[in-house]
Amino acid sequence: MPPKYCVRTDVGLRRPRNEDHYLVVDEPSPLGRLWAVADGMGGHPAGDLASRLVCEALKESYFTPLSLKERLLYRLYPRALLKRLEQAVEKAQKKLLRYEETHPESEGFGTTLSALVIRGGNGFVAHVGDSRIYLLRAGSLTQLTTDDTLVQEMVEEGEMTEEEARTSRYRHILTQALGGGYEKVACFAIDVRPGDLFLLSTDGLHDLVPHRVIREILLSHPLPMVCDLLVEAALARGGRDNVTVIVVQVGDGNG
Repeated sequence: MPPKYCVRTDVGLRRPRNEDHYLVVDEPSPLGRLWAVADGMGGHPAGDLASRLVCEALKESYFTPLSLKERLLYRLYPRALLKRLEQAVEKAQKKLLRYEETHPESEGFGTTLSALVIRGGNGFVAHVGDSRIYLLRAGSLTQLTTDDTLVQEMVEEGEMTEEEARTSRYRHILTQALGGGYEKVACFAIDVRPGDLFLLSTDGLHDLVPHRVIREILLSHPLPMVCDLLVEAALARGGRDNVTVIVVQVGDGNG
């Protein structure tokens, strides 16, 4: 059975528009199934446009028609899909830059991106920015991605504790994003097991809702409810940002 999923996006309680965007491609394909969240850079022009353009370009680039040679390659070496995903993100970045060149009013726009591809027992992640992907496995919730933020760099260098980073006034300063300030997408492969639960979220969720609360919601409620409950938890804590969540549940023999 293919993975099941739920999704919800909300403008929140303080923002005038929703600059988040999400992508779901849940169709049988030799390239797998794809889910992604993107968060347009708040306070920058056309942030909502940047997140939408990146999701559209990612889908278009990753799911281009396959040649016979490519079909054989991905059948024999499924992990070659990781390189294809990385290249698709690079093409999405180029699309943003081309748009900015011809639309001066969008200068300075940008977006985060966190994408997950599942094909059989293989998972592939592409990540830029401070949106996140989590894995719930055997009751343990693990953050798979690393935030591209100034405070995360300070934590890694021992200049700040994780607790200080969570409340720092500088926690939203990105060190890279698609559009301006982009350097390299983080890509990696993971093994996918029956029963795994993946959460993709923009920072409107994890900036407000503690790790333990996210874990409790994922563990304690059926899939159709968890996306609504996660968003409601963020809104109950002030909802000061747009919030988007996708939860993907892997069944036995996922497609």
